[in-house]
Amino acid sequence: MEKEQQNKKKVNAAKLKKRISTLNNEIKKLKEENTQLNDKLLRKMAEFDNYRKRTEREYLDRMKNANERLITEIIPVIDDLERSIEHAKSNQDLTGLVEGSELIYKKLISLLEKEGLKLLISIGEEFDPEKHDALLQADNSEYTSGTVINEHLKGYELNGKVIRHAQVIVAK
Repeated sequence: MEKEQQNKKKVNAAKLKKRISTLNNEIKKLKEENTQLNDKLLRKMAEFDNYRKRTEREYLDRMKNANERLITEIIPVIDDLERSIEHAKSNQDLTGLVEGSELIYKKLISLLEKEGLKLLISIGEEFDPEKHDALLQADNSEYTSGTVINEHLKGYELNGKVIRHAQVIVAK
């Protein structure tokens, strides 16, 4: 019986050694896999950091040059204005200056409208704090209370967003 127990112990010890050997091999494989995954993670983190820095640089470059096309289109208007000023200096006829100034104004407004600028219509409209800044209220029998009766400064929208509120006088 004792031999039987010793044989069982030997068999169990052999099984245990085999199991320990298998587990050690699995641990070794898992450590290698862990090292590989850590290396991949570090590379991906470095790649992402480089991507983030590159896109940030590109974004800043775009922001610096965002208005280049618009400014390029405005330069001829500036040229026209300079010619108008020179013409006014050499000629005493102010009607030519006024007509030239009106043409330049229309050209500039047209160019800005193509870019999405829109004049806010205020006079006769109901006061809207989203579009108007009330400078004061005045008595007026022509308009109902809360209606814009005069405009001190024009308001503008750019692509549907108010970029300058109109400064107005409101009927009370």
